[in-house]
Amino acid sequence: MAASSYGNSDRDRVLDATDLVALVGEHVQLRPKGREHVGLCPFHDDRTPSMSVVTHKGSGFYKCFSCGAAGNAIDFMMNYHKMEFIDALRALAERSGIELRQTRGDEGAAGGRRRLLRANAVAASYFRKVLAHPEAGTSARAAIERRGIPAEMQERFGLGAAPDSWDGFIRHLERLRAHHAGARGDDALPELEAFRAAGLVRDGRQGPIDGFRNRVMFPICDEMGQPIAFGARQIDPEDSPKYLNSPESGVFHKGRGLYAIHLAKKSIIDSRTAVICEGYTDVIACHQAGVTNAVATLGTALTRDHARMLKRMAERVVLLFDGDAAGQRAADRAIEVFFAEPIDVRICTLPDGLDPDELLRQEGGRARFDAALEQSEDALRHFVRRFRQDFAAAGGLSARQQRIEAVLARLVELGFRQMPGLRRTLVMSSLAAITGLPERELEAALEAVRAPGGRAVGASAPEPRHDGPEADHSSLDHPSPDHPSLDHPSLDHPSLEAQGFSAAQARARRQAERDVLAVLLAHPGVAGERIRLYDGSALPATELLTPEAFLDPDCRSVLAAIHVWLEDGHPFTIDDALAELRSASGKAAAADLVIVGARRAASENDARAVLREAVDAFERIRRARTPVAVPIGHLNPPIARSSDEPAALQARLDAIRSRGRDPTAFGRLPGKHNNSSAPRPHLDGS
Repeated sequence: MAASSYGNSDRDRVLDATDLVALVGEHVQLRPKGREHVGLCPFHDDRTPSMSVVTHKGSGFYKCFSCGAAGNAIDFMMNYHKMEFIDALRALAERSGIELRQTRGDEGAAGGRRRLLRANAVAASYFRKVLAHPEAGTSARAAIERRGIPAEMQERFGLGAAPDSWDGFIRHLERLRAHHAGARGDDALPELEAFRAAGLVRDGRQGPIDGFRNRVMFPICDEMGQPIAFGARQIDPEDSPKYLNSPESGVFHKGRGLYAIHLAKKSIIDSRTAVICEGYTDVIACHQAGVTNAVATLGTALTRDHARMLKRMAERVVLLFDGDAAGQRAADRAIEVFFAEPIDVRICTLPDGLDPDELLRQEGGRARFDAALEQSEDALRHFVRRFRQDFAAAGGLSARQQRIEAVLARLVELGFRQMPGLRRTLVMSSLAAITGLPERELEAALEAVRAPGGRAVGASAPEPRHDGPEADHSSLDHPSPDHPSLDHPSLDHPSLEAQGFSAAQARARRQAERDVLAVLLAHPGVAGERIRLYDGSALPATELLTPEAFLDPDCRSVLAAIHVWLEDGHPFTIDDALAELRSASGKAAAADLVIVGARRAASENDARAVLREAVDAFERIRRARTPVAVPIGHLNPPIARSSDEPAALQARLDAIRSRGRDPTAFGRLPGKHNNSSAPRPHLDGS
């Protein structure tokens, strides 16, 4: 949904109240760099900080110089949290304590996501009420007390209870539906299908029944603190399984989610370390003891998706295990993350086979816990140590050869060849020290190993292409009936190459247009200056530089977004320009260019000189070549140039009108002022 259809007043109020550095800093580890802040881009597999957050230009925006992701605070929420415009606006408004003046109903996929979130929120409230109920919550409260979880932590983590009933939640929904009859928007109760999709309701033999029964309920939230699923622990030992998670849905993916990430995120960013536990109660025990950077995976080992999310916030991930066989297997699987992602993964085995909850409840437990964290083992050391033990246990020559071949095959499986060179060297030197074999022989043996699926080790699969944010931009890039060219300019305007420009000509033309835009975006005040031509005439910059005069699709869309403001002398910020642009490529171009313009001209006086040079270069390039005709009638309509007859002159005037306010797109009309050479413009300082 376009921003303009919701109301710029609400949008502007929310953006003015949002600290973009603080917002992005809640999701990405940022560090100051001059007047900007930089960090890893969350919209592609970034390994060196390539995203800048710029706030000194009057309004904040972010820009990734690698994948091109760019936008304001609303764009960040939309792309990062996979939200529609209205959801992002509501979330930021709630974050800033702003009440929106306008509301809209559910729309499309955004409505489906909103209904799932609403269903989970209704369930979370219900489960909390059941836990507090003097009768229905008795057994759940007793189970929680046995785990030593105080009321403060119960409240902080939103613990609840599902009653020992097959239809308690169903009857609760019926009462709510009767109470909210006629309600609309956020006050309306979602249909039963939303609760069924979230696993809160399932089909019984005689109708719908509760999805969870007689269990302690642990809400699983996203980074914004919205419940997206539930973990349910048995109360009756006879019930199985011990833990039951919500099914995956449009808002919940088990391999990506982390329990308590909304509570731990700030501490993770501040400490640059994430502590990964194995269970919900372990996380609660850690937070209760002051280890507030603790989270837990949701019944899975640490995955690459987890690592990609955490590396935006932290430099180090510490995996806590109690030392049992299952923990060691999980640690072994976590090695894959070390090989795949540039993040420091460490393995921490707690003493005496204790889990964090048990250890931290002991006298002096926090000190022993901290000592164990300090002694945690680097994932590479863990990998090497396990191999050393396995290799030493091999009895004969053949057994040792098998161990070596097995570890080399494992390296191939883990994508050893894609590792940075230093890590590869560390691994091979460690293996050489253990086996007594020269590194070159191990390298040769590694080359002979074939990866799973029959590929040789060197024949890596093509890497996925990252063209921008992972969010689905179908709604963003879909043309609007009101602004078709702004939404996706390439839909009605071809690339420069498609217009017949050679590669070199296209580069020059694109750069000339970008140079002009950079000045206008960074210093829009200079757009009112008149550009004097060498024949003595002068034109305002806004008449000389019209969207129709720009042929690069992205440059054309950016200028179209701001041209009315430039023409009217209406002040605007880069934030306003980003809000007008619908396409990701247009937003990226605008965010990039405003930074370039600010660097090239520190003041408006400097900007005038820079604009004069940019316009001069643009005019020279534009007049140097008329594009080859392409089958798009409105690009270069045929005009009569050799006749002063009225019919020919009228045809030329009609052609000029069809091109909009762009008098320099054609030669001057025949007459006494006509010159054979094209006039070169310069800035009129008067």
